[in-house]
Amino acid sequence: MYAVAEYKIHSPHPLTQSESWGYWTQPRSPWMEGLARFYPLKAQRISFLNRMLTQDHASGIETHYDVSNEFYALFLDERYRFYTCAEFQSEQDSLEEAQTHKAKYLLSLMQLQGNEKVLDLGCGWGAMLKFLQDSGHQGQLAGYTLSKEQLTYAQQRLGLNVSLTNFITDQFVEAPYDCIFSIGALEHVRPHELTDLYQKIYDALVPGGKAVHQFFSLEREPYPTSMVLMQLFFPGSLLSMHETHLQIAQEIGFRITHDSIHDYKPTLKAWYERLAKNQNQAIELVGLEIFNRYMTFFPIAWLFFQQHEAELHRIVMEKPET
Repeated sequence: MYAVAEYKIHSPHPLTQSESWGYWTQPRSPWMEGLARFYPLKAQRISFLNRMLTQDHASGIETHYDVSNEFYALFLDERYRFYTCAEFQSEQDSLEEAQTHKAKYLLSLMQLQGNEKVLDLGCGWGAMLKFLQDSGHQGQLAGYTLSKEQLTYAQQRLGLNVSLTNFITDQFVEAPYDCIFSIGALEHVRPHELTDLYQKIYDALVPGGKAVHQFFSLEREPYPTSMVLMQLFFPGSLLSMHETHLQIAQEIGFRITHDSIHDYKPTLKAWYERLAKNQNQAIELVGLEIFNRYMTFFPIAWLFFQQHEAELHRIVMEKPET
C-alpha cells in the first residue's frame, strides 16, 4: 500500500474527489485486506520505523505543517483553524459548528474558573487559545509549537503568547500551571518518550491541577502496517498503545477521571471535501504533489479509524491535591 500511495501522490494529474476517496475506502477482497494488514512483516516494520524515529521532531513537523497557512485555510474551519478532530453532533452540523462543539467539550473538561494559568502543548494555529480568550478567560495563556508557519500566524494574526518550543524535549520554563492541555499533539510523542513527558507535565502542574488531552492511540498492536504508511505524511512519528498512555500516567501519579472515545471520520471527510472543492487554488498555492498528498492522506486516515486500528480519546488526568 505504501508504493500505491506514493504512486498516487506523484501522479502527473490532480486526484479526483470521487476516485481517490473510493479507492481507499471501498471494501477490499479478503486477500487484499490480508496483504494490507500483514505486509511488510512485523520485523521489517519495526526495523523501518526505528530508522524513521532517528530524525528530530522538528523536521517531521515541518514536513506536514509548514506547507502554507493559506493552503490549510482552504479546508479548515474558517473561525479557529482547528486541525484536530471535531465533534459532529448531527449530519447537518457545519465544520465550524462541529469544531465549536469540540472546543466547548474540552473546555468543560478543563473546569476553568477564568483566571487560571494555562499551557497548550502543540497549539497549532492557536485555535483553542483563541477559543479560551473568546470564552472570557482572563488568566495567563501560553502555547508551544514547532511549526514556524503556525508560530507566525498565532503571534502576528492572533497576538497570542506562543513560542517555538519542543514540548517533548524542552522544559516548561514558566511552570507551575493550573491546567496543561494538548489537542492532536501526543500523536507526535514516540513511545519511549511518554514517561519523561508525562512526568514533566505532572511536575509542572500545581497540586490539584489537570492535564486534558485529545489524541488518538493504537488499540490492537504496537507496530501495525498503517504506521509504515503514515510515514509518508508524518515522518518520524509513531503512535503508542492506548493502554500504555494510561499505565504510564497512573504510575507517575495521575488519576484518570475521564476517558471518552470520539469519531474522527466525519472531520476527515469534511476536510477532504473542502480541499477537493478548492483544487485549483490549492495547486496554485502548493503545487500538484502536495495537493495529491493530502487527497491521499485524508481517505487513508479515514480508513485507519474505520478499521479501528486507533481511536480518538479525550482524557482528563488529575494531579492529587497532596
